[in-house]
Amino acid sequence: MLSEKRTIVACSTPPGRGAISTVRLSGSKAIAIVQKITKEKLKRKSCILNFPLNNDLKEKCVLTIFTAPNSYTGEDIVEISTHGNPLIVEKVIQKCLNAGAYLAEPGEFTLRAYLNNKLTIDQSEAVIDVINANSLASLKAAQNSLNGGLKVRISKVQKKLRETRVLVETLIDFVDEDVDLYIEEVIDKIKEFKRFFRSFDDDMKAYSSIANDVKVVVIGLPNSGKSTLINAIIGDKVSIVSEKAGTTRDIVSAECSIGGVRFLFKDTAGIRESSDKIEEEGIKLSKKALKGADIALYLAEKELDFKKLPVSKSKKNIFIINKIDINERKAPKGGFAISAKTKKNLKPLKEELVKSFLSLNQAELLSVNLRHLSLIKQAFKKISLISPSLVVSNLELVAENLKNCDELLGEIYDPVSSDDMLGKIFKRFCIGK
Repeated sequence: MLSEKRTIVACSTPPGRGAISTVRLSGSKAIAIVQKITKEKLKRKSCILNFPLNNDLKEKCVLTIFTAPNSYTGEDIVEISTHGNPLIVEKVIQKCLNAGAYLAEPGEFTLRAYLNNKLTIDQSEAVIDVINANSLASLKAAQNSLNGGLKVRISKVQKKLRETRVLVETLIDFVDEDVDLYIEEVIDKIKEFKRFFRSFDDDMKAYSSIANDVKVVVIGLPNSGKSTLINAIIGDKVSIVSEKAGTTRDIVSAECSIGGVRFLFKDTAGIRESSDKIEEEGIKLSKKALKGADIALYLAEKELDFKKLPVSKSKKNIFIINKIDINERKAPKGGFAISAKTKKNLKPLKEELVKSFLSLNQAELLSVNLRHLSLIKQAFKKISLISPSLVVSNLELVAENLKNCDELLGEIYDPVSSDDMLGKIFKRFCIGK
């Protein structure tokens, strides 16, 4: 794939019927191939012409030309927009193949953009994140990375790493001098790098959650209004509501978007001692759902009821007093007092859900993947090895760890290319991208 300079072709719009389908060619022969098929001299960047599908059938299409290097791939690109009929698309592609084009492999257009320095590797990876984004928040993060945000953030740290390396290597050369002041400076910089990695780790966890839906579990005593609350938030009846305690026996899940973030709500069985084996099993499932949640909503009619619930210390917990339409009660400290039935005070609760998970004004949130995570983890390990005592006793080893950390971070946006590594990255793409 890397060595071939062939002209490639593929459909760049989703398969199936639609208003319009677009077939894309990229390569040095893209324009010549279309001219060969249409017998037209293409003098303009865009035009309408008849594309021959066979001897007696022509398709009126829109032709758009992007000349190198001002194109997505950095090569000549021709896009043929036709009516969205799979039969037409198949004929257009076959004509291009017969005229000398090759069928594109998954992600080959974006791969060429990378090889022609139109995108860095992290920007190329962000393309698939943009395509797969399931919420405004995850789309924003992917767009930030596509626009070079990940490289910018990493590069800033690398600059400071290199400045610190210069200082350390200077101290090695002047080891006999009075360097105590500079040693303290190095120690402070190492602490700063460790803070960066911890903050970056938090942001990566945040993106991971929005990319896969934020999991919210609602925990409460029987008949506390859990199902009513979820129905009110979702805006639809997804859980059965009944005056009879213990109605919810199984986990009921429902998705919705709030403030650009996708949430997955889980309605659970009411927590209580029960001799009913089915209800008891439902309570076990509730506690299991709590362990896998990002946010826990604890629902009660009075504050004393919270003591009867299995409160997790490792999660974001939101405590809610419900049914204030019946009994007016104050909100618990840091929590909310609502009526799920009348939807009173529901808006601030929704805002808190978004706020507790992510500040949508956080422009620095970036899309990340397993490759990034692995490199960041390895880089953090190198920095973690540098203790204050090591700075005092072995500056050569400090310099080596700083160098290794710098190189690992650089791999995120400028890796040592190999067919194997690039193949793994781009195999996630569709053929037309």
